[in-house]
Parts: sequence; C-alpha cells; structure tokens
Amino acid sequence: MTLEELEDNEDKFNEEDERAIEMYRIPLCALINQHFSGIARKFSDVKFIKAISTTCIPNYPDRNLPTIFVYLEGDIKAQFIGPLVFSGMNLTIDELEWKLSESEAIKTDLDENPKKPIEDTLLSSVQCSIPTRRDSDFEDD
Repeated sequence: MTLEELEDNEDKFNEEDERAIEMYRIPLCALINQHFSGIARKFSDVKFIKAISTTCIPNYPDRNLPTIFVYLEGDIKAQFIGPLVFSGMNLTIDELEWKLSESEAIKTDLDENPKKPIEDTLLSSVQCSIPTRRDSDFEDD
C-alpha cells in the first residue's frame, strides 16, 4: 500500500478504530510478516495494514525495518522500530502479541509476557562469589 493509497483509504476507517501498520521490505521482515498475519486473523476487530516501507515513506531506511506503528483515534500510540526491538529472528507470535497488547493495540488473553527475562550472568556470578558474613569471622580472639 502506498502513502497515497493509505491516505485515500483513510476515510474507510472510523476515528475510533485501532490500527497497526507494519512496514516491510527486506527478508528479515518475513517472520514478523507471518506473525502479523496470524495476529490479524485472531484480532479481526483491529485493522492491520502492511506496507512496503519505501512506498509508504519515501527513503525510509532499511536499518529501521521491521517497523510497526500503532495508531488509536488518529494518534500514534506506539512505534516498534528495528530488529533489536523484536529480538531478531527468535521472536515468537506470542511475544509479538504481548508487545502489541502493551501498546493497547489489542487485548490479549495471554496472562504474562511469554518472553523469559535474560539472566544477567555477570551479576549473578558476582553475587555468588561474595563471601557470606559469619559472626565467627568477626569475633575477637
């Protein structure tokens, strides 16, 4: 969908409609495209729009892809820009659903964030190497 087509079709959307627009162009976006389609089927009350990045926004840099913009009542609610935001190729459909629900684009039935927090191994190794204080170590001889 081009920017012109998006503007032409804008009248077809109600002001209150929630919209999620995904911009794609490069192969890295294929996984998110697949997840986006699955989520769009699950949440049919939300308008999901796909657009080729440079067709929608001229000269949009590939380094910012994939990109998802979330709009509500004509205002941007959230922006997800670049591969690091999406955890690269390890992103699951549930993780993307959770991300979209945090921006209030959708109301998920997931109870918690499916992405497990990454343990800070440096911090945990430092904490494990700190000796525990024993009262006998500090008694006078």
